[in-house]
Formats: sequence, structure tokens, C-alpha cells
Amino acid sequence: MNRRRQRLTTITADTIDTVLLASLIAALLAGAVAAATLLRTLKFGPPVGDILRFGPYAQPAPIWRIDAVRSSDHRHCVLQPAVMAKAHGSLVVEQRLADGRTFQVHWAGGPTGDADGNCGSAVDLTLEFPEMQTLVNADAAGRHFFLGF
Repeated sequence: MNRRRQRLTTITADTIDTVLLASLIAALLAGAVAAATLLRTLKFGPPVGDILRFGPYAQPAPIWRIDAVRSSDHRHCVLQPAVMAKAHGSLVVEQRLADGRTFQVHWAGGPTGDADGNCGSAVDLTLEFPEMQTLVNADAAGRHFFLGF
């Protein structure tokens, strides 16, 4: 009788270990699915209508050069926050494309960069999220910090 009880105890302990391990794996998988779903629904970046102002109060790094695309002719041009701050102007977020990581913006102000890469003084541009984040960081010493919520 003692051997049978010992065998049942061993089987029960193994079963409990297996159930606990399976539960832990299921919880981890459920958490991973929830995190992936949450990341898909979050929209990182500034909201439509947000305005980034560049003026003498801003001190962006002079080495920053951001590649942009003109919406009208799809040609590349350069945004240099230091030049934009010196010339004054603003960038308005007009639209966020379906992918959620591409922004349509409008620049109005002085030149955006050196003569050879200048986008113009009034131009519609297409920017990707990393470029947009760099401009937000350059804007007025971080007044437009965002996390994307």
C-alpha cells in the first residue's frame, strides 16, 4: 500500500509541475499577443493639427539634416532645424497616412536649408516618423515632446 501511495504522490507532483508550466507558457503567450496588439493600435508621433514653431528661441544642433520629400513633385529636399530656427517659421501636421508612420506636413517660413537643398518657404512635405521625431526634438527646446498616446 505504501508503494502505491508513493507512486500516486510522484504522479500527482509531476502532473502539478506540468500544469504549472503549461499555465506559465499560456500566460506568456497571452501577454505577447496583447503587447503586439497594443503596439499596432498606438500611433506614435504628433497628432494632426500640431504645430512646430521654429524661431530665435530654439537652439537646435547645426549638424541636423533631415531628408524630406516634396508632395508636389516627389523630389527630395533638406530640412535643417538650425536654418529653420534662424529664418523663423512653422510646420503644421496636416495628415497622417494609413500606415501611421508617415506624415503630410506644411512648412511656412524662411528657407529650410542651404541653397542647394532648400525645400522652399511654403511647401507641403512628406516625412517619416524618425524625421518627424527629430523635428519635434529640435522644436523650441522640446516643447512638443510626445510619446505617441
